[in-house]
Amino acid sequence: MSRLKKFNIILGAVNFILLAVTAILIGRISLLEGKYAADSAKSAWDGGKYEYSQVSVYLPRQAAVDVMGVYSMRSSAEAKLKEASLAADKENTDGRLWLDCASGESELTLEGRLGSCAAAATGTFGDYFLFHPEKILFGSYYTSEDINIDRIVIDKECSWQLFGAMETVGMPVNIGNRVFYVAAVVDSPDDETDRLAYGDKPRVYMPIEVLKSLDSTAAMTCYEACMPNEIRDFAYNTVKEINPAGESALVVDQSARFGLIKLIKEAELIPESVMVLSEAVIPHFENRIRTGELYARLSARALPFLLIIPVLSLVYLLYMLTRLAGKGARSFVSKAEERYQKKISERYYRDRK
Repeated sequence: MSRLKKFNIILGAVNFILLAVTAILIGRISLLEGKYAADSAKSAWDGGKYEYSQVSVYLPRQAAVDVMGVYSMRSSAEAKLKEASLAADKENTDGRLWLDCASGESELTLEGRLGSCAAAATGTFGDYFLFHPEKILFGSYYTSEDINIDRIVIDKECSWQLFGAMETVGMPVNIGNRVFYVAAVVDSPDDETDRLAYGDKPRVYMPIEVLKSLDSTAAMTCYEACMPNEIRDFAYNTVKEINPAGESALVVDQSARFGLIKLIKEAELIPESVMVLSEAVIPHFENRIRTGELYARLSARALPFLLIIPVLSLVYLLYMLTRLAGKGARSFVSKAEERYQKKISERYYRDRK
């Protein structure tokens, strides 16, 4: 076996291994996107007249907003949508063009029939559960249209500590000498990494007005919007401009977070995936996403290096094919010339007879 043939066999085996590893890493990034991506509102809203984008803004505590602050942001967003000549999609059942939500966190003590627990409390506003659809075990979410604001959502650990059971929809919970009723029991993470972001306390969800009445220091430090993105980065720029904290806020486009090209371009930004370089208050769900983003960027960082040899091999292959084609062309020309000369000779001798 010639050296060239041995070299080609080894090169082929190396390329196969590198391309297989590349495929595995791309598959891993896809799995991470499925597990950690947080653009459920976009997924629910796409498919009508417009393509949507979902954007989150995390505010510093000193720039936290109340309900009137959210209404002000909504008004500014509406003005920008009108400036862009975007109209409501009449095919949507409620005729809305876009949707938003806001949230803030605090801590409360809950008391149930069998015991009490210190819980992390999330105050919600707008379509929070469309943006963050927790897995419901029993019951259903409260909504902004509910007349009574005495319904709360608790996770399974909170339910167990308060009542010693999971199926506790309708059960009364005492918080700050006020009685609330369980509207739904939702799941809590079992995965170790997700658990670290979620925190070691059980969690309760309630309207922000209720949380504010129980804890006067509670305020919303997270605002999220899902709106048409027909112009590149329109949604991102709109939310960035209307946020009250300016450059001190952290603005994230959730819809483009796990795009393969974006991950490769930002592979050097791994420290930014780990560090929080602003004063913004980062909620537990953002910490969870940042974990997935870190894993994805680590995988993406390796892709260009894995493709160096396959790309060079492709160039080598094209070079060899060009040489082979050139050799074949020269051989064809040579044979054609030989046949032509043969015919000339035959004609010459035939004419002399």
